[in-house]
Amino acid sequence: MFKALLLQSWYKLCDRALEKQLARDLLFRRFVGLDISEVVPGHSTFWRFWQTLEKLNLMEGCSTR
Repeated sequence: MFKALLLQSWYKLCDRALEKQLARDLLFRRFVGLDISEVVPGHSTFWRFWQTLEKLNLMEGCSTR
């Protein structure tokens, strides 16, 4: 999941765009470790994961959304 957030930051994607990109781009899938047959997490999953990291103060020094 963290690798997906890296891609989101590097490519300046919103949560929905990240979800779509993971669904259609094999290089994105490979980078995050998603097999071709695995279901892509929904956009709200990325948002919740980011929120959890922020609550744990693990996102200090990282770019904000």
